[in-house]
Amino acid sequence: MKRLIALLPWVGGLFISAIFVDSLRFKFAGHPTPEHIFTTLRDWSGIGLFYPAGPWLIGLGELLSSLLLIGVPVVLLLTKKTSLIGISQFTGALIAFGVMSGAIVFHLFTPLGIQTPIEWDGATPIKFSAALFYSACVSWSFALIIMLMRKDSIRRA
Repeated sequence: MKRLIALLPWVGGLFISAIFVDSLRFKFAGHPTPEHIFTTLRDWSGIGLFYPAGPWLIGLGELLSSLLLIGVPVVLLLTKKTSLIGISQFTGALIAFGVMSGAIVFHLFTPLGIQTPIEWDGATPIKFSAALFYSACVSWSFALIIMLMRKDSIRRA
């Protein structure tokens, strides 16, 4: 049982990284869903940085988080520098926790809502889903678990 629990930061990191890396193709390629999300937030808040900079800034944060959660730890594992794995995963989880906290708050407390468009007919959304919100909640939970499990690595650093 102890070995299974020890795998949790890796499983959680893989889940978060899969979600983040998969979303990069939408954020970096100008897909209408991130445009809808970030223009909704821009129009609601009056903060012009939400779009077009928002998808790029969040995408870069998600990429960095993924590298710290899985990429760097795999390299450290292969080079037998395992003492730094916890610090890397803690830092990646902290970034993921921040990004997903923002996502959850914006889904719940702005006009964005929980249902976001997933299919488009030109510029018109035709199908909506809560999948982005739910994946943000699961990613947030995994990030919190990883931070709690890896906090001792930060104390030793």
